[in-house]
Amino acid sequence: MTQAQLHAKAIEISRRYSRNICELIDILQTLDTRKTFREYECTSLHNYAVKYLKLSEDVASTFITVARKAVKVPDLIKELQDNSITISNARKICSVLTMENQAKWFDLARTLTSNRLGQEIARVNPKAAVNERLTYVTGERLKLVVGDSEEFGNKLKRAQDLVSNSMQSAATFEQTLEAALELFLEKRDPLQKAKRHLAKKSLGAAVTCDPKMEKSRDQHHAALRPVSRRINVKSVTRRIPIAAQTTHQINLRDQGRCGHVDSDGNRCGNIRWLDRHHLVPVAHGGNNSVENLLTLCSNHHHLLHRNSRALDS
Repeated sequence: MTQAQLHAKAIEISRRYSRNICELIDILQTLDTRKTFREYECTSLHNYAVKYLKLSEDVASTFITVARKAVKVPDLIKELQDNSITISNARKICSVLTMENQAKWFDLARTLTSNRLGQEIARVNPKAAVNERLTYVTGERLKLVVGDSEEFGNKLKRAQDLVSNSMQSAATFEQTLEAALELFLEKRDPLQKAKRHLAKKSLGAAVTCDPKMEKSRDQHHAALRPVSRRINVKSVTRRIPIAAQTTHQINLRDQGRCGHVDSDGNRCGNIRWLDRHHLVPVAHGGNNSVENLLTLCSNHHHLLHRNSRALDS
């Protein structure tokens, strides 16, 4: 292969790479709009991209961010198609890019180095200057990088003074944040609330996290769904609020995590955006007992109800 042929091949591969970038962005937009990831028991598009598309977490985040911004600013795709800007710089300007200022930021993304572009973005959007992350520095030690306001810094220093007074020695930021988090979790964590409540009521032994309970929960779920379809209820039963004691028992049993188990036997375990799901629907006579309630994340809750409606139709 001559030098000229090698050069031509490199250019063709580069162009093909650019086309593939745009094709991936296009399919991610469609997947996002249709929420296809829910069909494959994924709680988010990011989770789907990592699990099924085999993208790294950073690459998945980059492409999804650009795909969602391109919906609002379509010319972003054209810049990528023309090889005018890189996917990396496209990701950088997403935090400041709008329909009104796109000409300015496209020009900067074409002409500036990555570092200089980051400086320009930081002038307009200081929050974008810090990439918040939590990373391992050793097997057991983590490094937290976070950006915040001067007001936050003053609050942190004030808390540090109070912790230092309590310890009778100079407290580090780590000790200060740990003390603040312990106080917050003690007051707000549903699991800690449940443990305190059940200890007071001497019910802890009755609601221990028995592995048999977790195993039977999914069997119970599968058994109850067909029953709920056979019951014919003319009027919808009035929904009664779940009692606090029942909520505490469920939180302890499910450990504050989504209880959905996929076809491979893997539990979702999501701890955000949690809902309470009635195995036998309230409209079909279902009650608020611990046995009839399951913790699900919003995505799996939505998917379960949609599948149930499909089976009913």
